[in-house]
Amino acid sequence: MIYSGKIYRILIVFSIFLFACESKEELKNSAKNLKDSEINTPQNKDLALTSFETDSIAKLVLYKAGRYPLNSEKRRNILDSAITKHPKIAYLYQQRVMPLYKEDKDELGLPFLEKAAALDPEKWLDYMAFMKCIFSKNYKDAIVDFNKALELNGESYVMDHSYYFYLGLCNLQLNAFEKAKDFFEKSIAQSVKEDGEEWIHFTDLMYLGIANYELNNFEEAIKIFDEALLLQPKFSDVKYYKAICLGRIGEIEKAEKTFIEAKEDFINDDIMYEDNTIYERYPYQVRKSWFGL
Repeated sequence: MIYSGKIYRILIVFSIFLFACESKEELKNSAKNLKDSEINTPQNKDLALTSFETDSIAKLVLYKAGRYPLNSEKRRNILDSAITKHPKIAYLYQQRVMPLYKEDKDELGLPFLEKAAALDPEKWLDYMAFMKCIFSKNYKDAIVDFNKALELNGESYVMDHSYYFYLGLCNLQLNAFEKAKDFFEKSIAQSVKEDGEEWIHFTDLMYLGIANYELNNFEEAIKIFDEALLLQPKFSDVKYYKAICLGRIGEIEKAEKTFIEAKEDFINDDIMYEDNTIYERYPYQVRKSWFGL
């Protein structure tokens, strides 16, 4: 249901073997506790590494770590050991981030996230902004980071959506509804400009409709929700908010009918799906209790 976003190439590794002699003490080291003096010793400098070598190291580490469950101590130890040896490879820090945030251990993950973004802001600054928006709900911080990412990368995408989309979400959650509306409109305009109207994302339309609903622009919201339903006819979240808007303008029978349809769609699992909705509830995402279930 969601079209793919940016895909980062990892170069093919032909041969590299750097971790055969890892000591038990190294495996216990945590990247979070590394001192500057440890990072800056000659054996830890990665100044001579080419991009090919960096990608090759990352590929090998991921292969080794991938043999163990995502949240396992063995996987953490492999990554921590690799970070100790190669503290300038941003991807290694990013790999430490994911399991922690997926376990709601955001405070433990944040230092790794900040380090990845500092080492390679073009690649990981927008990812940090995304994590702050969707996982940590630190909307003001996310806005700062997305604005920096816009300056750095221009109108770009992260995790399937435009920067403008996430700026819209952040402002929506801060009750800055007019700003949110503007950003969702910019996100849609970006899609049209780059790929044509057929690439407008129904989730963009849903949130644009919600911003209008919050601004009491009920008729405009209904129009936008109908556009979203043309793209995704069974979308319980959209129908739920459309039903509310219909009720607000006095269309009670239509509102009741739309609400019943929304409930049926919800029961049939026709709900809002994003890659990370299995971990986090997105803003305004409908809950089953709202249908009396």
